Amino acid sequence: MTAPNIPSAQHAPSGVPEQPHHAAPPNVPTKEWFDTKGLDYETSYGHNAGLLKAVDKFAARLRPGCRVLDLGCGTGRPVAHTLAARGFQVHGVDFSETMIGLSRAAVPNGVFECAHLLDWTPAQGQRFGGIVATSSFYELSREQMETLVSRWRDWLEPGGLALLMMVAAEDVPSTKTEMYDSDGRFARGIPFRFMGEDCFLYLFTRAGWRALLEERGGLVVREQWVEAFVPPREADCDGETNSFFIAERAKAMEGGLA
Repeated sequence: MTAPNIPSAQHAPSGVPEQPHHAAPPNVPTKEWFDTKGLDYETSYGHNAGLLKAVDKFAARLRPGCRVLDLGCGTGRPVAHTLAARGFQVHGVDFSETMIGLSRAAVPNGVFECAHLLDWTPAQGQRFGGIVATSSFYELSREQMETLVSRWRDWLEPGGLALLMMVAAEDVPSTKTEMYDSDGRFARGIPFRFMGEDCFLYLFTRAGWRALLEERGGLVVREQWVEAFVPPREADCDGETNSFFIAERAKAMEGGLA
């Protein structure tokens, strides 16, 4: 389905709240839900060939041995485990205690913290050579996503890279025109089957994901592509078209300062 062509002037830009409200959109998987899934999630999603290829591409562009932040690290496989095996220092964050425990087991030399993504901040002065977010925003509202990504430029080193993998609203067959915000960049309440549960997704379009990185994150998108993913039948999940973005923080900020 193609996102509707609605002039952006019809939609006032979403403000970034100083104190983000942490309530998730209705009928999305919750922290408690992920706490019960654990290795079932890894079995269903840990062997996504498109994601593995994207991590390979991302790793090849990173500064060797740099620190990489994995936001919504899940079980640690495949992303954190792959990056750690290639010599990167992995720092993962997830709101599920179960997922954090599995990540620590999968990547013993990594650092993993259990926190809501909107609550977490790096240690003072800490920056990362890379940031990864793969299928990790689905419990957030549009405004919360904008708030989170707006922080990435400060968290990345000059020349640092971000890898984003998400589903685009127009690539879910159940997305209807009336679900889109007036700017055509975001759709709400999209029915989706996920690990045996009927839930709803809140998704940007491909143009919206790109704008999120560039306009909110202050990053430059260097590569963008899509890959299909079909979970195993026993997972009882809808198939996905994953949109991938690799974006870079400019090496010089305004005024020539790093």
